[in-house]
Amino acid sequence: MWRRSLARVVEAAVTSVAVVAAGCGDSPSSPTPASPSTPSAPPLASVGVLRVAPDAGPTNGGMVIRVTGFGFRAGATLMPGDVAVRVTESTPTTITGVTPAHAAGLVRVSVINPDGDQGHLQRGGYLFGVFSVTATPTVVASGDELTVGWVAPEGRDCNGGGDWIAIYKVGDPDDTGASNGHSDLWYDHLCGATSGSRRLLAPDQPGEYEFRYMVWDTSAARSGPVTVRASSAASFSSARGRTFVR
Repeated sequence: MWRRSLARVVEAAVTSVAVVAAGCGDSPSSPTPASPSTPSAPPLASVGVLRVAPDAGPTNGGMVIRVTGFGFRAGATLMPGDVAVRVTESTPTTITGVTPAHAAGLVRVSVINPDGDQGHLQRGGYLFGVFSVTATPTVVASGDELTVGWVAPEGRDCNGGGDWIAIYKVGDPDDTGASNGHSDLWYDHLCGATSGSRRLLAPDQPGEYEFRYMVWDTSAARSGPVTVRASSAASFSSARGRTFVR
């Protein structure tokens, strides 16, 4: 009798130990807590756009722009907005092209490689706008007064004086190598003004001239030709580079 009682006590004790063991965290059946994961660094961009110059041009296109960045591959597409430009030169870090016609407005600048990788200019963009510059009269004696007027889109800034207008000989390149970086004949910064006019004296040397609206170092608009005829009263050379009447 007492042997049976002892056996039951031993059996109950073994069962209790088994239950405790089954609930222990060290049990093989317990899930192992997952170790916290370390956040992975974002992947480095394979293509990026850092700058576009100039950053504005006319809505009818035809502006030569140069984009700098990295990761550009042969056959990459340059897109200001949703229209591709005609690429004229491409390296891994620069793409040069001619803008197409586009509706007015500020657009994002993108470069898309043939494999689909793409980069975008993160700050600013390219501004398509209406630029114009006019000159009166169209025939003038050297040293006589000329008036030049301009219209430009809103949003142009005053960095370094901003956009500028200048007088050039017809046929001269935008970059004439002028010592002042602009024009040896006459120029004036506009500092973001969307319209206005300036008065100046015509050049001494007879010939065909024109005014240009300049964005950075590229002309966004040109006036019609101005014919300057010889005059014994020419005095432009003594005050070259000045605006005489505001």
